[in-house]
Amino acid sequence: MLLQAAAVREGMSWIIPVPLLTLLTPKNLEQLVCGMEEMSVDVLRKVVRYRGIDEKNEVVCWFWEVLDSFSNEERIQFLRFVSGRTRLPANPSDISQRFQIMNSDRGASCLPTSQTCFFQLRLPNYPSKEILAEKLRYAIFNCRSIDMDNYMLTRNAENQGMSDEDTDEELTFLFQPL
Repeated sequence: MLLQAAAVREGMSWIIPVPLLTLLTPKNLEQLVCGMEEMSVDVLRKVVRYRGIDEKNEVVCWFWEVLDSFSNEERIQFLRFVSGRTRLPANPSDISQRFQIMNSDRGASCLPTSQTCFFQLRLPNYPSKEILAEKLRYAIFNCRSIDMDNYMLTRNAENQGMSDEDTDEELTFLFQPL
């Protein structure tokens, strides 16, 4: 374990001089490296950009009310759904992309969609806040394929006659140290 801690310390020293590290508590260091544990809706509001939809649109207002009502775990899942991450940076100015909300031309029976590469949420024109909340909750907990990665892995395995175990072994091999 000491060897691992020394490797982390050496890596950190390339970014931050070691004497400065002593000024940080372990919690501060975690927040700087990993981001905040609490997913702040206010931070998202500060970095949002509306595309093809007005911020005063009823569905947008409902969206913010629903997100405010979510538990932190639900907010984390939402963040994962729209960005692929589970934490926002400790400093909002470190958010490299603005969160985008767009109108979706899909019907109200459809789920909201996202593009994690663009930190983008597409919302259908739902007839009520309750339906929006239901569809959004379903999407964030059940639509876990980030930009279709898992779909493509499964599809490629099926096309090549490979099993899931073969795919797992292949992926494990790719990520083994040389």
